[in-house]
Amino acid sequence: MTTLVVGLDQLAALRDAGGTRDPEPAVAAALAELAGAGGIRVTCGRERGGIQERDVRLLREITRTALLLRMPTQDEFLKLALGVRPDVVTLMPSQREGLGAERGLDVEDRRQELLPVVEALKGAGILVGVLVDPVAIQVKAAHRAGVGAVLLHTGRFCWAVDDASRATEFEALANAAKVAQRLGLVVHAGGGLTYHGASAVAEVTEVTAVDIGHHLIARAALVGMAEAVRELRRLLQGGADR
Repeated sequence: MTTLVVGLDQLAALRDAGGTRDPEPAVAAALAELAGAGGIRVTCGRERGGIQERDVRLLREITRTALLLRMPTQDEFLKLALGVRPDVVTLMPSQREGLGAERGLDVEDRRQELLPVVEALKGAGILVGVLVDPVAIQVKAAHRAGVGAVLLHTGRFCWAVDDASRATEFEALANAAKVAQRLGLVVHAGGGLTYHGASAVAEVTEVTAVDIGHHLIARAALVGMAEAVRELRRLLQGGADR
């Protein structure tokens, strides 16, 4: 079954909106794991609040599955990652570039810049990935940069306006996943995923984990974190069986 990675960024944004200490991401992480989540993901580098260094350190202490950290390549975030040592670090564009997590990192153009960051993280025993658009040239560039994983950005698939576009984007995603697997990379997928989008992506056999944040947190606001995770796990199981 495809692993479910739960993103907690939107929960932290909700906390910021209230100006309080609640909801607590660490509590949500524990509930998600108890309900069957296979990983917890947070993002550093958002300019307006969100996940803080305290959150990352606390999550490292309490996470029992895998802690995944998305971050830009700046030194301040590299220092945090090396100190906390999450299980997986996924490099992504920074909001300072006007991109954030809205698209993948241009590894082909920035490979030389990425190399020392990748080597430092690998030296600390961390699995290093990059968030890339699902195109072969970026997947191959990621492999040349020395990473061990790719997070294929599913935004174009999720935001497709009609069935034909959706089918085209799904094929691109599946092809990129095949290229990544042939190169020996761990393949995750995420970015804008809904529940049904995650179920569809689970049909791509090369994808070992789907990363979903906003829509899961929105569902959790209605039914609770544990039930939201259980519902999605059932959908992922159905996608894997088709």
